[in-house]
Amino acid sequence: MNKIKILFAAMLAAILFVGCKSDDDSSSTDNTPKDVMTLNVDVVLPASIRSQWQPSIDWALENINKAQQQQSRQVKLNLRYHDEDTENLDNLAYKLANPEAGDDTCHAIIGPYHSSHAKDILRYAGRNRLPIIMPTCTSSELQRTNARNTYAWFLTESDVTQCEIMVTGVAKMVDVDVALIYSDDTYGQSFHDWFGYYATERQLHMAGEGIIAYEKGMNLKPFLDGLAADCKNGRLVVCIALSDASNYKDATTQVHQWYENIKKDGKMLALKVILSDTALDDEVVQDKGIHFDYGVSPTASSKYGFPQSYEARFGRALKLGEARIYDALTMLALGAAHQRVKGENCMVAGRTVKYYDKPYGPTLTDHIRSIVASEAGLSCGWEPEGLASAFSEIAAGRDIRLTGASGSLNFDKESNTKVLGTDYIFWRVEDTGSRVAKPILHISTESSNTQASTTSLWELDKMWVPEYEEVSVQHNLPAVTDRWAVVISPSTTWSNYRHQADAFAMYQLLRQHGYDDDHIVLIVEDNLAKDSRNVFPGQIFVERSNDPAAANDQFVNEDVRKGAKVDYKFSDLQITDIADIMMGRSSSHLPEVIKPTASSDIFFFWSGHGGNTEGPLWGNEDAVEEFGKERILNIVKDMTQPRMYRRMMFAIETCFSGHWGEALTGQPDVLVLTAANSQESSKADMHDRDLGVYLSNAFARTFRRQIHAQNDIKIYDLFRELFKTTKGSHVSIYNQQEYGSVYSERMNEFLPK
Repeated sequence: MNKIKILFAAMLAAILFVGCKSDDDSSSTDNTPKDVMTLNVDVVLPASIRSQWQPSIDWALENINKAQQQQSRQVKLNLRYHDEDTENLDNLAYKLANPEAGDDTCHAIIGPYHSSHAKDILRYAGRNRLPIIMPTCTSSELQRTNARNTYAWFLTESDVTQCEIMVTGVAKMVDVDVALIYSDDTYGQSFHDWFGYYATERQLHMAGEGIIAYEKGMNLKPFLDGLAADCKNGRLVVCIALSDASNYKDATTQVHQWYENIKKDGKMLALKVILSDTALDDEVVQDKGIHFDYGVSPTASSKYGFPQSYEARFGRALKLGEARIYDALTMLALGAAHQRVKGENCMVAGRTVKYYDKPYGPTLTDHIRSIVASEAGLSCGWEPEGLASAFSEIAAGRDIRLTGASGSLNFDKESNTKVLGTDYIFWRVEDTGSRVAKPILHISTESSNTQASTTSLWELDKMWVPEYEEVSVQHNLPAVTDRWAVVISPSTTWSNYRHQADAFAMYQLLRQHGYDDDHIVLIVEDNLAKDSRNVFPGQIFVERSNDPAAANDQFVNEDVRKGAKVDYKFSDLQITDIADIMMGRSSSHLPEVIKPTASSDIFFFWSGHGGNTEGPLWGNEDAVEEFGKERILNIVKDMTQPRMYRRMMFAIETCFSGHWGEALTGQPDVLVLTAANSQESSKADMHDRDLGVYLSNAFARTFRRQIHAQNDIKIYDLFRELFKTTKGSHVSIYNQQEYGSVYSERMNEFLPK
């Protein structure tokens, strides 16, 4: 990706001291009584992380106090610590967000350390727009769902970026195969969702099953054997991303022992192991029983001198998150000072802050936003002199441009709370008596003209749009006499709203373009319209907006359930029923089926979750059964003898949906269009704040809009638009060799009106 700059700079031999004075200079001769405001800051961290971060915490507090010595009005931070690993975080979050439930008012929260612990704290903090500053919460889903929340501060880019950097580093190794072991939790989900995408972008082959969710104690040998059997280049890189550093020993030991065994058996395979940022921990680095080659981790920019000054002061390199806890504390202190001066007169990026629900006026988080959003004023750094200038300028009512310990502190332009630039390092362990992490490569995503947070990755064009071979297929097809459609969503929960919504939208498209209800079998649970969480009772949307300008767009705010005839609730069907529905075998249990003949065109749409080995799941994301590649292949094969279709098109909107495309390759007159290839997830991208769920996937929305605009669009032209607009996965076409040229065949074969 072009915003990443890889800097092959040697680590600086000389330590740069940037504006730091010795402790002897810290005394003050000003005995004037001070007006001190105390800010209660609750710090939620594991006890082990607090001990690692304590040097940065103490240094930040020391420098904040030094910087205010000449100020008559001062801010003092009163830190109150909570052990993330032992506290009941739900009870703690409620207490902190509700002053009447606790002894002292909480003014801000720093933490938690782990992304998986942040959701409940964010939910409670939102009631009062209590600032919650998260130095290390990097879950992409967590950041996406809080993209507009002005109280949710993320000081490191999401793991979408880390995943990209990890895969880019692998691609530099040349002629390697790649695989991923990830933790099945909020942290690991980012790697699960994006690893295959970036492997495709970098044109890397994912060996075997490609990725596997790790649980402590599980046997990795079958997965690893599959990697070895499918490794095309003889050079394998296994990336491991686990949320808990303590699990690295078990996982890497299994990989190491497996590799030693296959070498003894004469298998010629070169192996490298790369760990994610959670491995930059003393528990991992110093344990000689943990076997790996490289690690990737966020760090602090050396451009502004903090890492060098830190190492000179404390005699060691920064730990993960230390620069960002320093920034969190200084931002809070400066924000509180700004609040004392500006009060209700708070402006963020030139706009006066006001709200339509309580608390109506600006809160501390808005005053912090005002500081970081400013593009004018005196440039002020993280060191005592820079902070002193910042406090002085704020006291005088002037704007500042703040540079932090971690980097430029350039935040997104929508909420001004999601950092845009992050520095990363590739590192390896060196053993000089005790093991230490040695940086070998510095990577920066910092860009002065960046206008959006890491969610901007969703808006970037992909590196390439594939071309397909021009094929000529000799068909002996009869004239089409009728058309049939099967539309399925196996999802039943509110959180999976988007899957049923996209199925209803596809049903509406079919009705508008030539199908009557007797020729569509619609299978959805149909439990969304009456769900108690539906603030629009009876209605379902795939696109929604409160902007009056959207009134002219017929697809925005359209109730896609209106007039729909649901044939079956998903929960009333068995997995074997789909074959009977497709092959026209009606019964008292299945009164509604399609009745195709050799002159029928069939359109099949499926929207739901998918598994990384078989594609579409039979149920929600926790489904214990996959529909299966062999099952769908057998259905199609059975429909060829005797012939029960003229042509058939599958449009599959699930994670790893390319598995079905691969399975159906070779079947006559069948075309498969998938929202993702067999290595990657399919991403929801239309989140609605009022409903609190994702409404849709761009694959279905773009499909519908393109067909509505031009139903005779060439298949490749439709594919190209789907490919460009579907973010986070690679839309793919399969089996054109048996179907015909995607450059000349058109979609009106299935959607005639």
